[in-house]
Amino acid sequence: MNNLFTPFFTRLYGSLFLAIFTSVFLTFIILDKWNEHDAIEDFVNDTLAFKSTLEAHRTAIKKEANVFYSGIDNSLYPFDIYWLGSKNIISSSDNQYLTVHKNVDVYELKNGRLLSIHTIPNTSEKLIIEDKLPELELLDYEQTQGHFDIEEYSIFIILFVIVLVIGLVLYLPIRTLQKEINHLNKVSYELGKGNLKVRANNSLSEPLTQLASSFNKMADALLNKVNESQVFAQAVPHELRTPLSRIQLATGILRNLNLTTEQTSLVDNIDQYIDDIDQLCSQVIQFSKLNIQTNKNDYEYINLNDFITHRISQLVLNPAISVVVNFTEIITANCQAANLRLIVDNMVKNAVCYAENNVTISLNKIDKKVEITIEDDGKGISEKDYDTIFIPYARLDNSRTKKTGGLGMGLAIAKGAINQLGGEIHVSYSKSGGALFRITLPFFE
Repeated sequence: MNNLFTPFFTRLYGSLFLAIFTSVFLTFIILDKWNEHDAIEDFVNDTLAFKSTLEAHRTAIKKEANVFYSGIDNSLYPFDIYWLGSKNIISSSDNQYLTVHKNVDVYELKNGRLLSIHTIPNTSEKLIIEDKLPELELLDYEQTQGHFDIEEYSIFIILFVIVLVIGLVLYLPIRTLQKEINHLNKVSYELGKGNLKVRANNSLSEPLTQLASSFNKMADALLNKVNESQVFAQAVPHELRTPLSRIQLATGILRNLNLTTEQTSLVDNIDQYIDDIDQLCSQVIQFSKLNIQTNKNDYEYINLNDFITHRISQLVLNPAISVVVNFTEIITANCQAANLRLIVDNMVKNAVCYAENNVTISLNKIDKKVEITIEDDGKGISEKDYDTIFIPYARLDNSRTKKTGGLGMGLAIAKGAINQLGGEIHVSYSKSGGALFRITLPFFE
């Protein structure tokens, strides 16, 4: 998007230039050939008229053709006249045959002069009529050497000017079209990132105006749906917590009574179910808030090494699982603490749930990004489930669920927080056979 020319427009500009250049060049070739044909036709007509005049004069004085034409003084006429037998011009390698017009063969000499061969009535001989050189071409080579004749290059100059003018005329609207398409591309990119408040400019040229209007209508519809979902997702958990609090109060009163062991166990189960529902409500509220765009004012400089270490120490984890932190350098980044906490807490809890013995957390800075890797030595995740695990309430096989418990929201919340920070998350197999989550976040110093 930041490139001046996208590949499509590069090809478009190149194709336009090639088409313009080719069409103009072919036009000049056709015109040149046409002018050449006109010049030959004019030359033949002039020589035929000149020959008719000479023949009329020869007939009037009653001279033989070879005698009459051999004695002509060429300085008195606009053409040089030769009797074919007196000058073997046809056999010269300097001649280039051009065409035959009105039964007259036309040649071009090396010096650019035109030559025509005419038949003479009542004789088998031929009459050569040759055009005379222009005055400039009669000058010595030394006098003309180094002289620049602009007329010789006029066709190329005109061609260049035409291509330049047409190219500039076409470039301006195409460049405007490119900017408008880039604008729509940027809008669609922002919508894809979840920024539903972005809108396309409605003052674009047709037919892009209709496309921009469709973008805006789609964004409005999505924003309304998301707002409705957020209101519902946040209202329901709050409404559920009121009866849950009453149930907790009731179980607290029951504990003050003389309960049997079996009754106490049932009350404990009720409290556990209440805690699960309360945790689910909290996670639903957290997940719904992740659809709201992050406020850049909430960003602060955070020492990622200390932050991750502190969050791990605050989590209630399985003591049988060893959590190893592997930091190669101290990294401080401009980040949002709330989303970073959601990422670390949920990813570490998930890894500990599925690990057999160890969880390893690494932190590195690669180019302009921060990379956090979290891997466990559990059973791993099948490739077909790589996308499924980030869907809210998604479950894999039942045995895994019974063993690890959980509500199916942890990875969905973590991915939502990663998206809020403009990062990405990828899952693969770790060297120890378990799952490896690779998180990349933009590095803002």
